[in-house]
Amino acid sequence: MQFPDSFFEDEVRNGFYVPSLMKRAWAAQLEALADISRICAEHNILWFADRGTLLGAVRHGGYIPWDDDLDICMLRDDYTRFNLIAKNALPQNYYIPPASIKRAPDRLHTTIWNAQGVCLEKEHLEKYHGFPYAVGIDIFVLDYIAPDSEDEELRVGLAQLVHNAAMSITDENQNTEEKQELVSMIEELLNVTFDRNSSLKEQLFPLLENVLSLYTAEEADEVAYMPNWILGSSWKFPHACYRDAALLPFEGIRIPVPVLYDTAARIQFGDYEIPFRAGGGHNYPYFRPQEELLVNAFEENPIPFQYRFSADDLRRNIPADSITASV
Repeated sequence: MQFPDSFFEDEVRNGFYVPSLMKRAWAAQLEALADISRICAEHNILWFADRGTLLGAVRHGGYIPWDDDLDICMLRDDYTRFNLIAKNALPQNYYIPPASIKRAPDRLHTTIWNAQGVCLEKEHLEKYHGFPYAVGIDIFVLDYIAPDSEDEELRVGLAQLVHNAAMSITDENQNTEEKQELVSMIEELLNVTFDRNSSLKEQLFPLLENVLSLYTAEEADEVAYMPNWILGSSWKFPHACYRDAALLPFEGIRIPVPVLYDTAARIQFGDYEIPFRAGGGHNYPYFRPQEELLVNAFEENPIPFQYRFSADDLRRNIPADSITASV
């Protein structure tokens, strides 16, 4: 991908300071997204900008100024096919963390990394615009809500039960009386049998995904991100939002969004037109832990400069009486 030199300059967007290093993070993420998009196009897999990336596309024509990552989503069938082919189809440097090392909640979506950590190889830096830290794209899956409300209530109850077990059971506590009773209840309700001599957690997560993906496109009018939906989220979307994609500008390229993108954005963000800086699931910038590793690696010969982010640097200092509601 080609970016003008001016793209990498420090910039103030919506009163928020975006430094050059973050611009390089954005460019590296867009390179990774292009590789994912190529695979999807080759295999007729539909994907959509999601969460903050969707909002950025709709409202800013690019990143939300205070965002530092990319999120996309797929419907279950496409998500399953993508995961089956991604490992062999992605360039060799890419990395998909195996389930066994992922934190419990992260097992319910896929993250594609362009490296396993800091990479200073010439070829890597040339492709990813001089950005040495690994960038990841989160891929969330949308599942179908049962057309009958009683069926959906039953599914949610079963999913909550399996979810609780998958999140709470560890290899260390799985043989306690409490956990064994929980697992026995799940076996009876779902007519399954667990291997008690193996890791129960490793068996519970596939079962949970089966419960979350119980219904199909042919029978459903609504979809949701099930890990949130079963825990009480009000976010559910008309299936029609995701039957096709529209293309919107995003940092000089065009990316697919739900064809009914205004509906999808309003369900997630309400009246989204006026920027309001909030939200985020991790500390900004996401790459700070990698930055610290790089600095420590050069402890004897310190690197010549560092970007430093502080709350004061990232905050726009304006009089309180002039602040307008401004994600």
